[in-house]
Amino acid sequence: MKVLEPCEALLSNYEVLEHVQDVKRRYREEITEKGRAVAMKPGNLETVMKELIDYLTSTAAASQTSETSSHLVESLTRFNFEKIEVLMILNHLPKNETELDVLIEELESRLAEKEIAEILEAIHTVLETKTNFEVSGP
Repeated sequence: MKVLEPCEALLSNYEVLEHVQDVKRRYREEITEKGRAVAMKPGNLETVMKELIDYLTSTAAASQTSETSSHLVESLTRFNFEKIEVLMILNHLPKNETELDVLIEELESRLAEKEIAEILEAIHTVLETKTNFEVSGP
């Protein structure tokens, strides 16, 4: 197999979950419109999609929306993190300083305690926004 365009962009777990759910939705629509025989796909794709969705819905990706993810990324820009560090924060949504320290190399030497608290507050806001939306949402 040949890689045509290596690493065009980094994808968060949330974006992967959304994409896989969209592929599954499109496949089901195709079955409804054209029938199962016409809507063929590789035999193990359904299994892979199901297992991937099951896994990702058990992670922090399940508690995100595109708006909350964008808001969190914007709030992290002022801390000058590497792209991969922002991605790890987005994928794991650490709840305390210890979890954040595991994700960010030399956290305490790079950031003051106040900045660390601001990061954790931004993450908490993302989680809180999603919870409030689920309670009052559609």
